[in-house]
Amino acid sequence: MTDRLGGYWLGARLGSGEVFEAYDESGQRRALRVLSVDSDAAKAALQVRSLHVADLVEVAATYLVSEYVEGISLRRVVEEHGPYAVGDLYRLATAMATALAAIHEAGAVHGSLDPGRVLLTGAGPRLIGLGVASGEPPDDVYAWGQVLLYTARGPDSLDRQLRGLVAAATSRDRRKRPGARQLLLSLLDAPQSQQGRLLPPTPVHDPGLGDLAEQVFLGLSHPYQGLVPEIFLRLVTTDASGCVPVALDELLSGRTPDQVASLDHILTAYGEATLLSVPPGDSAGGMVEVVRPALLWAWPRLREWVEAERGGLAVHRELARAARRWEGGGRRDAEVFRGERLRQALAWAASGRRHLTLSADEQRFLDAGIAAGRRRGRLAVLAAVVSVALVAAGVAIWQHGAAEDRLDYAMARVAASRAEAVRLADPVLARELSLAAWSLAPVTEARRALARSDSDAAVGVFTDPHANDRSVYAISDDGGRLAALTDGTLRVYDLRTGAEIAQSPGPAQSVRAMAWSPASDTLALVGVDRTYLWSGATGMGPAFGRGLGAPGQQSAWFSPGGGLLFAAARQSGERWVWDLRTRRSVYADDDVVVGPRDAVALVFAGKDSSVRRYPSGGRTAAPWLDRMPWEYTVFAPDGERVAIAEETGVQIYRLDGVPVLPVRLRPSPGALRFSTDGQLLASTDNDRVRVWRLADGALVADRQVPTAADRPAQARLDASGRWLRVLAGRGTVLTIDLAHAASPVPPEQAAATICTHYGPFTQSDWNHHLPEVPYHPLCSP
Repeated sequence: MTDRLGGYWLGARLGSGEVFEAYDESGQRRALRVLSVDSDAAKAALQVRSLHVADLVEVAATYLVSEYVEGISLRRVVEEHGPYAVGDLYRLATAMATALAAIHEAGAVHGSLDPGRVLLTGAGPRLIGLGVASGEPPDDVYAWGQVLLYTARGPDSLDRQLRGLVAAATSRDRRKRPGARQLLLSLLDAPQSQQGRLLPPTPVHDPGLGDLAEQVFLGLSHPYQGLVPEIFLRLVTTDASGCVPVALDELLSGRTPDQVASLDHILTAYGEATLLSVPPGDSAGGMVEVVRPALLWAWPRLREWVEAERGGLAVHRELARAARRWEGGGRRDAEVFRGERLRQALAWAASGRRHLTLSADEQRFLDAGIAAGRRRGRLAVLAAVVSVALVAAGVAIWQHGAAEDRLDYAMARVAASRAEAVRLADPVLARELSLAAWSLAPVTEARRALARSDSDAAVGVFTDPHANDRSVYAISDDGGRLAALTDGTLRVYDLRTGAEIAQSPGPAQSVRAMAWSPASDTLALVGVDRTYLWSGATGMGPAFGRGLGAPGQQSAWFSPGGGLLFAAARQSGERWVWDLRTRRSVYADDDVVVGPRDAVALVFAGKDSSVRRYPSGGRTAAPWLDRMPWEYTVFAPDGERVAIAEETGVQIYRLDGVPVLPVRLRPSPGALRFSTDGQLLASTDNDRVRVWRLADGALVADRQVPTAADRPAQARLDASGRWLRVLAGRGTVLTIDLAHAASPVPPEQAAATICTHYGPFTQSDWNHHLPEVPYHPLCSP
């Protein structure tokens, strides 16, 4: 079987059939089934949308691609834990009937429903295998009844109502079998069907390739983590399109004994996780290879390494092969690089590398090329590259003044390049690297890096030290606190100091989204089935209400008055509103945006939209809200205006629909937030934040932020209106000074400002970010 099919890279085989774990080019995990496809049936299946059905994503002539569902099959659960009790049978029956009703109403059929195609997940039962087989709706209903009989181990375990439904569903006369919708309506009359979701008996642990690789990486100590790219980047093809096996001897050649021991430890860890195929320690000539090349797309960290090194992979591969030939052939001068090949290799070694380091063999090979050029009288080559070779070796032993100057110039450019590489996510480190570049040599790149640092309004950064791909975050309304839930532990950070101020065990179930109350003293945690409230004073409260079972982009938020809690799953459309005072669900069928003090609300219902006042209960028609996006609507602090991000730009309206701004604010990226005094309006999307001053429509801030893969960035303005904090990807919070002066200053002044406000690198930070150059202090006392 090939490693690739269509636009998907294949992982492990799922079960005994032709079904595979697969990853698209964005790293999204899917399930791919190889078969001859009935195009008409598959097209109908593409229209099915249900929380209890794995979505069909793509249909091709020879395969189907569907959403990957992490769960345990019903067959396995019954085999290992025995038959279900009546209450669980009702919940199972309702979930399956809901799924079949959605399938049939889309004009499709499942056609192959059995206990192996019902997966129990943290979001409840879900059907897989849609689009695989043909049939008719009565066949699905019959299969529904058979699955229940299997799960109950016969009709005797069913109560009277459920036994009657199963008997009707399995009638030999297909015409007498009820429809799936009829089954569902009958089941909804039973109280047992409404008592929560049917969950797996044990937590589901089914990490994808990327999650598994990341778990191994995070389980390594910091020194070992730094060597992981060394292995994987040598296993990637030069065009970064796949993976290639590499001899174990090649990975270890030219390494010190300590380095060999470290690399062996890493290889063992990834080998035990079945991510790498590693030869036994006592074997000679064995090959190391990536077991599933899909890992290159499934593991975001590996993709980042590859993208950072993409331009130099071919250069390094040629260098590594030439160095091995040179070592094996007795180190003959005739085999060393010369001319352009030598210049290209040295340029890459000095400034093109990000994660790869040179082995001792590779370094000796480059040094031999320099020596050969010198003996041949090529002083120009020597003068141009000797400092670069010293950089690659990580030493500074060349004593001649001209070579030292060239070394400083080369390393100044390297430091400036690294400043630009990290500026997006870490403006503080970018400033320090800019300062280091300028102190090494006043090259154009260093001057430019200093200027960009000085003009960057992002003046601070906090990064969650425990962040991983499963972490969930919430930033408080005043921008002062960050809640982070990672692997079952809740931590609260003070974003002004970076200190951890609270820690608590999280809920037992997986948490989909979190939100701070307006007073920043209570945190809501929305799980897959229930919701919890936590505070520093009382800890984690009891479960209540509902959760968010649907996967995908989830969010939660409080109303401005703190009396209502909202939760929504964007892809599935699942959403709810919980009144924390009356402890009941409200606005069950409405899209609603609530204003200050919870005293006013916009209810979006097309031409029947309205403005409602509380506690009076007054209601005013608002047909102007028809076709307006409720998700991108926010009240101003006065409660009498709303800002709405429409496709043509952001406009502010009075509650009677009269626009306030003479010109729309553009562009219109998404989520909006007013400052406390209503004078500023911030907007965020996945990778950018903008702030307008409403008095004149001026754009006072516009900055790219680290990408948040599954949810928009969140912006918070402090009470003064000066400081903007933006929660972006992987627990990164940027602090932006809206009063930051953007006028250019001389580089000497910019350097002095960095010294004053941030100080220079510590020696340990210098060694980590500029290991090629010996440390020297930057700021005069």
